[in-house]
Order: sequence, then C-alpha cells, then structure tokens
Amino acid sequence: MTDVWGDSMNERDLQVLEQYPFAVNGSWRARGAFLLDTSEGRRLIREFSGSTYKLQREQELLTHLRDCGYLVDLMEPDKEGRLATVYREYYRFVVKESLDGRECDTRSESEILKAASLLAGMHTDMRGFCEVTQEDRLRLSGPDAKEEMARHNRELRKVYTFIKKKNRKNEFEAAYMACFPGILEGALDVEKRLKDSCYKKLREQAMSEGHFCHGEYIHHNILVGNGKMAVINFEKFALDVQMNDLYQFLRKIMEKQNYDHHLGTRILKAYERVRPLSGEEREYLGIRMHYPEKFWKLANYYYNTNKAWIPGKHMEKLEKFLAQQEKRVSFSEEILYNRSN
Repeated sequence: MTDVWGDSMNERDLQVLEQYPFAVNGSWRARGAFLLDTSEGRRLIREFSGSTYKLQREQELLTHLRDCGYLVDLMEPDKEGRLATVYREYYRFVVKESLDGRECDTRSESEILKAASLLAGMHTDMRGFCEVTQEDRLRLSGPDAKEEMARHNRELRKVYTFIKKKNRKNEFEAAYMACFPGILEGALDVEKRLKDSCYKKLREQAMSEGHFCHGEYIHHNILVGNGKMAVINFEKFALDVQMNDLYQFLRKIMEKQNYDHHLGTRILKAYERVRPLSGEEREYLGIRMHYPEKFWKLANYYYNTNKAWIPGKHMEKLEKFLAQQEKRVSFSEEILYNRSN
C-alpha cells in the first residue's frame, strides 16, 4: 500500500471517509490498511489499484457466501453506491467490514480440520454461483499452472547461472549451488507429470462450470472468534481449479507441522467429508504438493532483493526446506497412491 497517510489519519485525510454513510470516531494502522471505529461498527479501509470489474464480481461472490451462512468481509459501498472511492483524483480506496477474531492457530489440529471442512463447504457453494461469461473467463481466470511451473523452473535455472558466475559466494549461495541439481531434477519431473496429467481437463471444467477459488486460503485469512470461523481477504479470488486453495492451505500447514503424514491425511479426510475429491483432483493435488515451491520462493526472493545480503532467517528456511524434502515428496506420493486405492 502506498503510504498516503503515514502513521495516522489527520482531519484533511479523513475527507475521503465523508463519502461513506457512517461517522468515524477513531482510526489506527493495521497491516497495509487502517482500522476504523465507526458509528456502524469496525471497518477497514485500504488502497485499491485493481479492476473495478473484478471488484464488483468479488462483492457478488461475498454476498452469495454471506447468504449461504459464511462469515466473510463484505465491502461497504459509499453514498453513491461505489465500491471503490476516488480520493485526491488518483487514489482509490475500498472500505470493508472488519471481522472479530484471531488468526487460525496452525498448531491446533481441531482448528486446522475445521478450516479444511469450511473450505470444502465454500468450494461447493462457490461452484456455479453465477452465470460465467466470456469476459469472466478472460478477466477472472487464475494463472495456468503448467505455464507457471515452467516459468518457475526457468527462474531457478537463471538464479543458478547468476550464482555460478560469482567468484565469492555467501553461505546461502553455496548451499543453493550444492542442492540445486537434485532439486531441479525433481522440479522438472513434476513439470512433466503435470503436462501428462488431467490438469487441462480440470481447468476446462472449472472455466465452463464456474468453479471459483478464494485465491489465498491460508491461516492469515481465517479468523477464529466466539466459536466461529470467518474467512477474509478474497482479493485474489479467481475462476480456477479449486484444488489450488486446498494445496495452498495444506502446504502451509504441513511446512509448519514438519510434514506430519497423519495430520495431512486427517486434513484431506476433513475436506472430503464435506466434498469428496475426484481421482483427477487428487492427482493434481499430489503433483502440486510434490513441487519444491518453497525452494523457488527463496530463490525468487534472493534474486529480486539485495543479493549480497541474505538475512539469517532465509538460510534457516532453506535448511528447513532441505530437512523436510524427503517427507514432502513422500507425502505427495501418498496422495497420488491413495488416488488409485
């Protein structure tokens, strides 16, 4: 978020909120936004730079989910009914409900399983909630996983070539060079598996039948409070294979739980009790779990920041990834094996 306001909102800056049907009693900074204490309850305001077309579709999806009984953070239209309000001519902002609760505890098995069940229910209710137009397919579709994986592998090679040319290598660079051949071999194998899989069929089905995803279903966007779960931040929602949501959630949890196979199996069972997976979906999920995405993320961070200095925590993350490598591959194969059993 562009730092339009600094650390606080002064009287002049609050003018943008005069376009909304509530009075503001106070404000304080939150992550990339400001929380507002208003006459209508707590609200959140953040800068918006995306497509108003997608924003409208997002609101329609949120309204549908709210009607289905889910706790989601609907947007607040301004007095003229606009979801994105113009400020100082070239800034646009959206105001959303700010739901109570803390982030889902990644150490709590009960909360993890409840979040998996919640996702399955949402996936069911997000399928075909509206008539999907050709414009939706053009403007709301998620990235093609085959193209994305091929690009990631090219980027891994580019980082390797860059480091190889350096005369002096820091600890991270030396470790990257040492493990790269084996990691790339596995990544290329996963890329081939994906090309040979039923992914194309799943993606075409998602486009034709209107399968929508949250886009970033991770613990940060799942709130727990008063015995209920809320899901927030649908900005990355997309028309796509819904297994991408389950993959993101599962990968994050499994990394934090050292790829505990027992827990991973229970997460899948919790999801499938609500929405059973097809063999093709399991295959795709297993292939995605097999890909060394954490390794790519670390390499990408390295290449796009100050290459001469890598914080110690990133070296720790690389070491953790390598320590979990065997368990991650084993778990992905377990998902694929169970597909045929």
